[in-house]
Amino acid sequence: MNYLAKQNPQKFRDKADKLCKTILKNMDILQELLNNINAILQIEEADNERDKKNGNSLNLFSSLNLKTSELIHSRMIAELLNPNSSHGKGSIFLKKFIELHDFEFTFDVESASVSTEFDIGPISKNFSSGGRIDILIKDANNHALIIENKIYAKDQKNQLLRYANYAKSEKYDYCIVYLTLDCHEPPEISIGKNPDYEYVMFSYEDDILLWLNQCMKLCPHESTLYYSLFQYSQCLKDLLNLMNEEYKKAIIDIATDDKNVKSVLALYKNEHRIKKRIIDDFVDILCSKAKEMGFVINVDDKFGDDAETFISFCIPKQSDKWALFIGSDKRYAKDVYFGIYLLADKTSRIKKADLTNIPRLWAVFEQEKSCPCGWSYFWSRSGEKYSGRWYDWYDNETIEAMIDRSLLDFIVGNIFSPIINKGVFKILNRY
Repeated sequence: MNYLAKQNPQKFRDKADKLCKTILKNMDILQELLNNINAILQIEEADNERDKKNGNSLNLFSSLNLKTSELIHSRMIAELLNPNSSHGKGSIFLKKFIELHDFEFTFDVESASVSTEFDIGPISKNFSSGGRIDILIKDANNHALIIENKIYAKDQKNQLLRYANYAKSEKYDYCIVYLTLDCHEPPEISIGKNPDYEYVMFSYEDDILLWLNQCMKLCPHESTLYYSLFQYSQCLKDLLNLMNEEYKKAIIDIATDDKNVKSVLALYKNEHRIKKRIIDDFVDILCSKAKEMGFVINVDDKFGDDAETFISFCIPKQSDKWALFIGSDKRYAKDVYFGIYLLADKTSRIKKADLTNIPRLWAVFEQEKSCPCGWSYFWSRSGEKYSGRWYDWYDNETIEAMIDRSLLDFIVGNIFSPIINKGVFKILNRY
C-alpha cells in the first residue's frame, strides 16, 4: 500500500480525488476541442458537397486521373515557365518563379529555353552520370536551373549527383531545385555522400501554389489562361489535401487557445500511438473480412513496428505451400507491398515458362518464379504506380483510407476477390 495512504488515509483520498477531478477536467477540455474541430470539418464537408452539386468541384486534372502524374506536373510547370509558350505572357511567369529564391546568379529570363525529360545520356555503371532531367532551364549566359520533380516516385541512386555532374561537365553556373509535396530533404541515396554542389528545396504547398497565385493575378479573370491556372491550383490543393484557408485558420485559432494548447500537445506527443491504434484496429477488421471470405490468417508479432513483419492469408484446402503476404521489410510499415509467395520451408517446381499459365493479378511489377502472380506496393485506390502514398501505413493519407474503409475496399476488391474467383491457390498448387 502507498505510504501516504497508510499513514494518512483521508489526505490520500483527498489527493486522489483532486487528481481525478483534474483528469476529468482535462478530458472535458479535450472533448470540447475535438467537438469544435469536428464542427468545422462538417461545415467544410457541407461546402464541398454544395460545390459538387453546383458543378464547382469538377477538375479536369483530377477527372482525367492526372493529378499524381509527375510527368504531367513537370510539363504543366515547364509550359508556364517557358517564355515562348502559348500562354502569351512571355518571361513574367519565369521571373516570378525565380523570385521565389535568392539564387546566387542572375538569370536572364528573356533568353531562357525550357526542356522537359531532358536526356543526359545512359546511366553509367557507377551511377555517376546519365539520366533524364525533369525540367531544365538555361539562359544565354550559361546559367541553368535543374528541377527534379518528386510527387510519389522514389529517389534513384545518385540522381541529383548525376545531374550536378552533368551541369559541371557543361560548365553551367547552376542550381538544382528539388521539388516535393512537403519540402523534405533529398535522401543520401540521391545526393551522394558529402555533396559539393548547391541544391534548394521547393514544395508544392509553399512555393508552387504561391507562384501560381502570383501568375493568376497577372491574368484577366475571364481568360482561358486564368481558368487553367485556377484548375491546376485546385488540383494541387486536392493532391495536398489542403483545407480552405478560412477553416484552416479557425482550427488553428481553436488549437492555440490557451485552454486547448496542452490538449493539442498531448495529441501531438501521442501521434504515433494514435496511428498505431488505428492501424491495429484496421488489421483486425481486415482479418475478420478475410476470415469471412475463407482465408486462414497469421499476423506476425509487432506487425507494423518491426522490419520484416507480415500478415499471411492462405486457404489450406487449396494449397499448403502458397499464401498471400501483406507487409514490409522496413520498420514502421514503410514500403508496404503485397503478393503471393511460398510459405517458409516450402518448395515449388515453377519454371519461367510456366508463368504464362498463371494469372498475373497485379501488373505493377513483373511475375517471377518466387512471386508468380506479380506484386505491388500499395499506392492508392486506383492501384496505379506512384498514384498515392498507401505504401506508408503511418502516412495521413493511408490513415484516412483506413478510417473511411477505402483501403479495405481496395484489398477486398483487388486482392482477395481475384485470388478466390480465379482459384489462384489451386493453380499454383499444381507446381
